[in-house]
Amino acid sequence: MAMYDEDILKNPFYLAIQKQRPDLCSRVAEFHGIVLVPCKGSLSSNSLSTCQFESYVLKPLEENFQTLNGKEIFIQGNLIILGTGFNYNLSVPVLFEETFYNEREESFSILCIAHPLEKTESSSESTALSNSSSLKNIEDVREFLGRHCERFDKYIGSFYRTFKGHERKSLRHYIDSVSALYTKCLQHLLRDLHLKMLAKQEEQMNLIKQAVEMYIHHAIYDLVFKYVGTIEASEDAAFNKITRSLQDLQQKDIGVKPEFSFNIPRAKRQLSQLNKCTSPQQKLLCLQKVVQIIMQSPSQRVNVETMCADDLLSVLLYLLVKTEIPNWMANLSYIKNFRLCSSVKDELGYCLTSVEAAIEYIRQGNLSGRSTVSYS
Repeated sequence: MAMYDEDILKNPFYLAIQKQRPDLCSRVAEFHGIVLVPCKGSLSSNSLSTCQFESYVLKPLEENFQTLNGKEIFIQGNLIILGTGFNYNLSVPVLFEETFYNEREESFSILCIAHPLEKTESSSESTALSNSSSLKNIEDVREFLGRHCERFDKYIGSFYRTFKGHERKSLRHYIDSVSALYTKCLQHLLRDLHLKMLAKQEEQMNLIKQAVEMYIHHAIYDLVFKYVGTIEASEDAAFNKITRSLQDLQQKDIGVKPEFSFNIPRAKRQLSQLNKCTSPQQKLLCLQKVVQIIMQSPSQRVNVETMCADDLLSVLLYLLVKTEIPNWMANLSYIKNFRLCSSVKDELGYCLTSVEAAIEYIRQGNLSGRSTVSYS
C-alpha cells in the first residue's frame, strides 16, 4: 500500500460518522466489519453533506463485502472496487489500514481510502491515474494476485524447462512462447469467479492483464532479456560507438531550452534505473517518468500534449548521449516484442515512440553536425 499516514481520530469523515450515525459504528463491530474513511485531503464540506454513510460500512460475505445499504464491494489488493448497486464503475486505492475496538473489545477495521466513493469529475480523473500506476512493482503485483501466484510459478517452471531445451530457436519462437505463457496464466486467473466479474470492467481487465504481464516477466527476465541482448549485441555496439564520440556534446549544441534543462540531472538519474526494470510495462513507466520530469520547469508544468515534439527530442537526445546505458537496442526490442498488454493510444506508447525516434536520430548520424534538431 502507499506510504501515507494520518490520525484517523481527527479525520473529518470519521468524526462525522461517529457524531451523525453512532449506530453504524456500533453495528460494524458486531460483525467485525470494515469502515471506509476517505483521507482528509480528499474531503470537502460538500462531500460530507452528500455521502451515504451506509455505503462506507462493509459487512463481510463469502467472497466480497456488502454495504449496510445493500451494495456490493470488492477488495482486490490495495483497491476498493464498486460492484452491484452502484450506478458507476469506480475503484479507489487503499492508503492504509488500522484495527479499532469498541467498549466490548469487539474489533473492526478502518481502511483509509484515497477519495470518497461518490463519483465526481475529480475522483474519475484520480481513479484513471491510480489504475494506470497502482501496480508499480512486483510487491504490488504479488499482493494483487494473491494465492494465484503459486499456480503461475508452476507454469513459469515449465516455461524455463522448455526454453532451455530450445535455445537456438528464432526470436519469433520466443515471442510466441512468452505470449502463450501469458495467455495460460491469464486464463487461469479468469477462472476465479470474483476476478471474472471484475474483468467485465475495462479498467479492471487492464489492471489484471498488467499484473499477469509484470509477474511472468519478472520471473523470466534474466532468461529472455539475456537472449534479446545477444541478438541485439552488434546493434548496441554500433550505437555505443556513436554516443562515445559525442561525449563533448553540450545542451546549446542541440537547442535544449533553459526551461527544459533545469530537470535534466533528475531525468538522467531516473533514466539510469531502466535496466533495473524487469518488465516492458515497468521500463515504459520508467521512460514515462523521465518525460514527466523533463516537463517540470521551475515556473510551470508543461503538458505532454502541448510540449513541442522538437523540444522533447532535443532533451532526449542529450540524455541518451550522457546516460550510460549500454544496451538501448536490447531494451527497445524487449519492450516492443514482449509487451503483452497495451492501449492503441496512451502516454506510455507516446514515450516509447519519442525515445525510439531519438535513438534513430543518433543512429543516422544526425548529431554529427550539432545543428538544432527536428523531427521533420
